[in-house]
Amino acid sequence: MFRPTMTLIFLIALLLFLLPLSVVTAQNKTGSPPIDLEMLKDVQDVPQEVQKGGKIPVMVVYDDMDSLGRRLVFNLRERFNKSGMFRLSGYKEKKIKLIIVSQEEFQDRPGLSSIYSLVWTYSYAEDVLSTYLDNQVGIIEAGQLQEVAETIAARTDEIFLQYSYLFEEE
Repeated sequence: MFRPTMTLIFLIALLLFLLPLSVVTAQNKTGSPPIDLEMLKDVQDVPQEVQKGGKIPVMVVYDDMDSLGRRLVFNLRERFNKSGMFRLSGYKEKKIKLIIVSQEEFQDRPGLSSIYSLVWTYSYAEDVLSTYLDNQVGIIEAGQLQEVAETIAARTDEIFLQYSYLFEEE
């Protein structure tokens, strides 16, 4: 029982330390070609009338996901899209950006549970380095996707209230 616990702790720590590092290094590379924003825009396209509703702008970004992680991202985007408080954000505006990475907890039992790492950042624009706000590491079980998505949405609201001054007009 001791060995799986240590393995789990190691994986969580690894995810927690590598995710912010990969985000910062990807944004700080020089000499690399600029990211094609039009290509990325297809991931989360939002109609113009939804963008101007006065709701909290949120963008969900994911990378290196397993099947449960992808389902979590889908449930989370669906939750934000149907919400009266949130809206999926466009690229050229201030927003809270959720960056999610997940992997299977046990390679022998795919689809049973996954470990995820989530980082909340404030993004002024896509060409400006994002500001770290908070993070969370957890385990997703196949039957709890809706509950985890609701919990993340509630935490996103708390983070927005804490950092709402960032969204004030100048």
